[in-house]
Amino acid sequence: MTLTKLALIRHRPQWRRLIPVAFTGAVIASAVVAWNHGDWRLNLSPSEPMGLWSVQPYQVDDPPHVGEIVTLCPHLPSGYNYSWLGRDQVSNTCPGGGTPYIKTIVAGPGDVVHEDRHGVTINGVPLPDSRPLPFTTSKPQLALPQWRGTITLKAGQYWAYGAGDPRFSFDSRYWGPFSRTQIRSIAHPIAVFKYLYRPHITN
Repeated sequence: MTLTKLALIRHRPQWRRLIPVAFTGAVIASAVVAWNHGDWRLNLSPSEPMGLWSVQPYQVDDPPHVGEIVTLCPHLPSGYNYSWLGRDQVSNTCPGGGTPYIKTIVAGPGDVVHEDRHGVTINGVPLPDSRPLPFTTSKPQLALPQWRGTITLKAGQYWAYGAGDPRFSFDSRYWGPFSRTQIRSIAHPIAVFKYLYRPHITN
């Protein structure tokens, strides 16, 4: 083989090597869409462990309990810009097209919840990393609603918490307790991992 032919072979376009990569990416994207429209959910929010979850329809006659992980559609306070939340393509969306949140129930009927600017306590016990943020970590930074006060949860009321990376979870700290009628499904982790979110905000 001459040096000229060898040089041509070495410089031959390598685009064909990208075909398997592109095909694999298309298959994964299709699978994600299928999961999100069935009994599976791909969670990309660090507020709960990221990865693949199984979601089963919530039975209204079966009360949820503390420690259970659910997807829910809470009523968000009016007067705030929620464009930073985005819109994932999932089935069983919230009214208005929002994506149901995956959150852990940390308090239920009879529990006393207190929140101030320092964080949340439940029956006097502090929730780890529950100090609320005044602004989003998105750019531009937007004001977040702030729930404040003390409440004894009534029948059918619960408190949501992002147990993955709670420092940046958008949960009951910002919109208060939720009702069991706002629960969409019960979620179970299948293949997940915890991710510590590190926002990059420059003033």
